[in-house]
Amino acid sequence: MTIDLRLVVGFTLGAGLAAVSALLFRATLKTAPRRPHYIAIVVAAAVVGAAAAVWPPSLVAAGALLAVLGVPAAAVDAVEHRVPDRLTAALTIGMAIMLVMASLIAGSPRSLTMALVGAVVWGGVLLLSFLLTGDPGPGDVKLAPSLGMLLGWLGWKWLLTGIAGSYLLAALLAGLGLLAKRWKLREGRMPLAPPMLAATVLSATLAALSG
Repeated sequence: MTIDLRLVVGFTLGAGLAAVSALLFRATLKTAPRRPHYIAIVVAAAVVGAAAAVWPPSLVAAGALLAVLGVPAAAVDAVEHRVPDRLTAALTIGMAIMLVMASLIAGSPRSLTMALVGAVVWGGVLLLSFLLTGDPGPGDVKLAPSLGMLLGWLGWKWLLTGIAGSYLLAALLAGLGLLAKRWKLREGRMPLAPPMLAATVLSATLAALSG
């Protein structure tokens, strides 16, 4: 199957998974959702699905998990500046199971060890930052291990790329928000879950394409 066809199939499947993402978003959101929220979720899930379609076959299920659980977690953070524990816990457990299966399929126990290292490193970095400065929020700290697992499985280069990329994307979004006058410094912390998810998907996709 060519990359173009894989992208189309992944995009379609991701859009289909968006129905589950939207239900989880609604179930964990405290305020009333609006139509643009659902549109954003469908688009994001479709993009994650398209990206996962070019990942190694053993990681496609992990990509689907990001579309189903990671997208609504990031969406809730964007709307309410919090990441629901139910979503981060399910994503962490699910990602661990998916990567154990991926390791068995690929016959690579070292990758599984690196996945554990990735969870500890990204989770540890954000936990230390939270303890020292109060930023990022606790929800972001709980989200980090699941994303770190995936990138750690791919190797140090992609783990560090994802971590650095999440901060760069957050800074870019904050700058654009300030310029567009949609966000003000006095309003508090910038939601970090969306750039964390985006950086993870981008890093994993670059790893797949470069391999």
